[in-house]
Amino acid sequence: MAPAARLRLVYFLYYGNVGAFMPFFAPYLRGLGFTGEQIGGVQMLPSLMSPVVATAWAAWADRHAGPARALALATGWAAIAGLALPFARTPAAMGLVVAAMSLGDRSVVPLVDSVTLEHCRARPGASYARIRLFGSLGFVVLALGTGWVLSARGSRTADPLVPVIVTVLVAGYALAARRLPATPAHADRPGPRDMLALLSDRRLGLLLGGCAVHWMACAPFHLLFGVFVRDRGLPADVAGLGMATGVAAEIGALLLFPRLEARFGLRALFATAFLGSAVRWALLAGARGAPAIVLLQLLHGLTFGLFWGSATAAMGALVPGRLRATGQALFTAIVFGAGNGLGYGLAGAGYDRYGSVGPLFAWAAGLELALGIAAMTVLGRALSAPSTTRTRGGG
Repeated sequence: MAPAARLRLVYFLYYGNVGAFMPFFAPYLRGLGFTGEQIGGVQMLPSLMSPVVATAWAAWADRHAGPARALALATGWAAIAGLALPFARTPAAMGLVVAAMSLGDRSVVPLVDSVTLEHCRARPGASYARIRLFGSLGFVVLALGTGWVLSARGSRTADPLVPVIVTVLVAGYALAARRLPATPAHADRPGPRDMLALLSDRRLGLLLGGCAVHWMACAPFHLLFGVFVRDRGLPADVAGLGMATGVAAEIGALLLFPRLEARFGLRALFATAFLGSAVRWALLAGARGAPAIVLLQLLHGLTFGLFWGSATAAMGALVPGRLRATGQALFTAIVFGAGNGLGYGLAGAGYDRYGSVGPLFAWAAGLELALGIAAMTVLGRALSAPSTTRTRGGG
């Protein structure tokens, strides 16, 4: 299999697993009798572990093995740990299995992105966006397919097929990652002082902080959208269709992003992503019927597509190439780790308090509104300021 095709397959299966996991795993745990706080606690574990796991694998990759080798080892570990997932039935057992899987899978995004970026850098005709696009396609296919299958099986409250699907997909992307192309080694291997230099860059700090707050505001959706659909008395395939609709809009936003960036600049795009997300959450808080819930997911093109394109462009401008894996890992650790972990914990506790997901979306809308205003002022000025990052190898 050609390197680009193998990379597409890794993205397809990895994000396909996210598409199967995100809308259906929380309802599965709810069916096992887990409380909202227990659901949030279990699914918060990967986010809490992400800062250490992602940066450790990335630092080791940059200094020793290379991202491709590190990715093969990390995904292999996740696949082995995932074999126990269908047999975990209590909060303690589920937490143990999820934590074990997280020791590997929390590194997948920064490592595969690093391999893909270097692959495209060496081949002028290759495009990161076109390869990464297969991740979005995988999300759509698996979200829709899983929803249809679960609905056909009667939308059971704790369908054992959910963890089986997740286990199979993790094993699939682990096998696909075994023979990815090796990335060229840098003569000047980065050290701890290089990571400290990245962390001391005020612009990078503001970017990571703003992105983390945005991802925290997305936590009620990521954690409890499937529960929200079920609480509205709708079948499981509505959750899958909503997810697929959102990712279709995400794909469109990613394809249009180069033109949008050239015309409007990152400041305006970040503000649009955050303010558009505020509208999405505010409307979703009161939505009840399947058509409204599904159509509102078109705003996911702003919540993730426009946001991800802007964040990737900003990280590419702020992080030197020799620190690519480390920079991507810092983003994963702070945004998808700390931001997501805090959001999951608050969302789980909030669901127990309110007994409904709707009020959590209302809180998320207020947070996104404040962030959108900040993006037009503080973050906008920071992105246009001179860089303060200095590393031994330049940048």
